[in-house]
Amino acid sequence: MEPRDLKRAVRRAARGDEPSAGELFDAFYPRVYRYALAKLGDPADAEDVAAETFAKVLKGLHRFGRKGGGLDAWIFRIASNVVVDQLRFRIRETGIGVPDGVDERTEPHLEPEGAFLLPEIRDELREALGSLPGDQRESLLLRFAAGLDTKECGKVMGRRANAVRRLQFRGLQGMRDLMDKR
Repeated sequence: MEPRDLKRAVRRAARGDEPSAGELFDAFYPRVYRYALAKLGDPADAEDVAAETFAKVLKGLHRFGRKGGGLDAWIFRIASNVVVDQLRFRIRETGIGVPDGVDERTEPHLEPEGAFLLPEIRDELREALGSLPGDQRESLLLRFAAGLDTKECGKVMGRRANAVRRLQFRGLQGMRDLMDKR
């Protein structure tokens, strides 16, 4: 969606225009879902987080301003908070942390050899990502699962873009080192 179209859709959706709200949902839902899935590992929980995020976005859209960053940063700050709430609920209710889980909608079409190796590669990546310090892990998830640029990641994390780039560099280096040891 073009920036001009996005601004129009935000203004219209804030006034209650359902088609404009649908446009925003269509534009952001896949990225919010991928981010939540990467954080939670469970497709059903990721769908819940994405749906709750959009309920909060639409409810607060009339108050949205560009003070703290753009729309992407605002939406992913909300999503990040909803993920934390979901994790707290999961731990409180079940005593279980983040389970493994994959949704086939996030899987690319692969040749048979790639499809055979994908679970193993995914587990190694998840383990390497899980071994990173929290800020490095969060910066990589926002960048690659949510598709935010470093400036937007910084707005979500309350850091400057240069600090986020350093976190991402260190995180990728840490993952590379861990996987090279294998």
